[in-house]
Amino acid sequence: MTKHGLAAALRSDSAQFDALHSYFLDRLVPVCTELLDAAADTGEIRSDLEAYELMRGVGNLCIGADSDTRYDARRLVTLLIAGLRRPTDPDPS
Repeated sequence: MTKHGLAAALRSDSAQFDALHSYFLDRLVPVCTELLDAAADTGEIRSDLEAYELMRGVGNLCIGADSDTRYDARRLVTLLIAGLRRPTDPDPS
């Protein structure tokens, strides 16, 4: 959240930022995939998540922060994390 300038730069049309974006994806998607797989294997999170989807969600948290007075990053993070959790089984009673 403190890197609003970085978010704006990464949305830039500059070719050097395209290369930076690709670099981050090449490095972070495999690591994020391993972390998600490990968490899913323990039953902590749902198993149908893709690292790229999660990373896009995290990246998109910065959109609108500078121009929307209703923007609440903490609430967005809470919602994003809640969406990672496994659905609970319905109450059998």
